[in-house]
Amino acid sequence: MKKVISLLGLSLFLLLSGCIDNGYKSIEATIRSEGIQNEQILYKEELNNSIILIYENPNGGADAGIVYKVGNKYKWSFGGGVSFLSNETDVTWSWVNINTKEEEKQYQFYIGIVKEQSISKLHIKNLGMSQNIDKYAEIVELSDGTKLWFALQDKYSNDQPGFILNGFDKDGKSIFHYEAEQSIN
Repeated sequence: MKKVISLLGLSLFLLLSGCIDNGYKSIEATIRSEGIQNEQILYKEELNNSIILIYENPNGGADAGIVYKVGNKYKWSFGGGVSFLSNETDVTWSWVNINTKEEEKQYQFYIGIVKEQSISKLHIKNLGMSQNIDKYAEIVELSDGTKLWFALQDKYSNDQPGFILNGFDKDGKSIFHYEAEQSIN
């Protein structure tokens, strides 16, 4: 009888320990566990204990999300679709709010496609008094040759007065300028 009770206790322990959500061993498994359909992960950017992902959705668009790293496992935090709101011919742009766990605040994550091949650097800066972002965006070339750009704002703000994008060629000459003056809340 003691063996049966011990075996039942051990079985119950093993069953319950398998039900506890401690995360997943890979980022891909984490995404699948959320039911998120994606064709491929386009880019990963590590931020302290989190990873910002840019991934291709089944419709060929780009989505962004954030995964937290907990020990040697991953947990999904937040993600959303990215619609490129601009129809600029040289550079498209959009944004998604991402909650970075360090401050439990939402930050703007700007993203777009650089269509003008001579643009090698892209600078993004807030309009108005607040300087939540003032930096060069990261530009990565994907396997199909598409140049994807992105930037995470430097600090949290409830106020988003708009921004300025300036593109530069390899010699540092300004060849693109765009201002988004509307509030982007």
